[in-house]
Amino acid sequence: MTSSATLTSAPRINNMKQSLGINANGGSRRSRVILVATFSFVACLGAFLMGFNIGFATQTTDELNSANSSAYITSGTPESSAFNALFPLGALVGGLFAGWASDRFGRKPAIIIGTVPQLIGWVAITVAHLWPIHRVFVSLILVGRFFAGLGAGWNSLCIPVYITEISPVDKRGFFGSWNQLFVTIGLLVALCLGIPQGSFHYYYVSVVAIGITAIFMITMLFIDESPVWLLSHGRSEKGERVLQRLRGSHVDVSKEIDEITGNLIQPEKISLRRSLIQLGRCSVMIPFLLSLGVMFFQQFGGINALAYYASQELQKAKVADYRIVSSLTVGGTEVVFTVVGVLLVERLGRKVLLIASSVGMMVSSVMLAVDLYLVRSKDSDTNGDAERYSALAVTAFVVYNAAFSVGWGPLPWVMMSELVPTSVRGVSTGVATAFNWGSVAVITFAVTYYQQAVMPYGMWFTFGGICFISIFFVAFLIPETKGRSMEEIQQTFETFSYRRYLFPSRRLSETSPDDEPLLFDSKAT
Repeated sequence: MTSSATLTSAPRINNMKQSLGINANGGSRRSRVILVATFSFVACLGAFLMGFNIGFATQTTDELNSANSSAYITSGTPESSAFNALFPLGALVGGLFAGWASDRFGRKPAIIIGTVPQLIGWVAITVAHLWPIHRVFVSLILVGRFFAGLGAGWNSLCIPVYITEISPVDKRGFFGSWNQLFVTIGLLVALCLGIPQGSFHYYYVSVVAIGITAIFMITMLFIDESPVWLLSHGRSEKGERVLQRLRGSHVDVSKEIDEITGNLIQPEKISLRRSLIQLGRCSVMIPFLLSLGVMFFQQFGGINALAYYASQELQKAKVADYRIVSSLTVGGTEVVFTVVGVLLVERLGRKVLLIASSVGMMVSSVMLAVDLYLVRSKDSDTNGDAERYSALAVTAFVVYNAAFSVGWGPLPWVMMSELVPTSVRGVSTGVATAFNWGSVAVITFAVTYYQQAVMPYGMWFTFGGICFISIFFVAFLIPETKGRSMEEIQQTFETFSYRRYLFPSRRLSETSPDDEPLLFDSKAT
């Protein structure tokens, strides 16, 4: 059923073009890319803060573990465990509610709301060292970590959705991958700030974070709301005006507006209840489950165990300043190869990068498992065997991190918004984000117990097996979304068939649903 906004959008846009003297076939490619890039950059300051949060926790552990009056958290205690666990727990809560808020209030207001708990968290961490009572210090640190995680999880949903919705089809993967790129940059900056331990205390780092958060909140006020959200909530005139501004004054946006609104029954009445009802349809449930699948393979492929073993293996290889080298190796590799992924995503497509990423992660996981088996299982340290095998492990770490950064690092956040239709995007991305952060919390808690049960090499063989399965998951279940509009992606699931999955490059207009048997029929739902 076509909405009234769809019926009236084309005439309104045509009148706008005539009054402005716009050529429907022309376009200012440079101006539209610059504006979308500017808005994406501003939004990605929130992603930078998320990476900064992760790097902050990594680099402040040693300082907090050293007793200094009341300002310490002893390693191996429940306080230390809570320090590590409260950030992903807060992110889980934030991600769960951010989807509803982004649908209810808009993408831009939701991102601004997400900066508030981050600001509260950083302020609590900053002032904690001023309290002479140990219990008060620990409480403020833990409260700060939870609120910082709440805001980070909240915006880890809102930012990718916003960027996806403002980006043109042919640049959606490129700009969408910026989210993970800025996470890695924030991580690297925090790790570098933490290097001069003893002179640059953790609360100096938190002051820097407060300044960045304030800048982020202020700059967000000056960018436009997502045109997709405006059009899907009955604010057609403003949505058309914003979309025209993003695409350039000489670009005909009437077709894109029709694609956005064409599949909405009553765009102005999207609600949580209606979204949940639509989520029960096969044509919506399938892409929703696929978005959970990509989040699963992102987190359960072993990335969260990497940092722990990187430092340990560098120490065993007798590398001077192994903690610094570990931080810079991990952080630097992520930044460099995330840039590579950003540059390749619109050339090679999502599936090629994800499969290549899985292969690299699988091979490096097996390499690390072999190293752990040969050195730990046999306790061999003759003729420098331990150092030689640890050098193999360091190589495996770099290869693994590079492979992850090219594909499985940025692309799940892009595809989370691409796969699902606008009418359920808030709810589905909220659940997917909460699932992602919940997976982080589970792995953080369970990895120590699991490696005790199956030995460290068994754990990495497990990660290698999961990466192996992810190759087939991507190859046979994930549709290619490169260069396809949201309407085309949605129609893929409305008329779901094996042929369209195996040959995603074929245009929808080239075949008819009657040409082949359908696995799911949306009319039956």
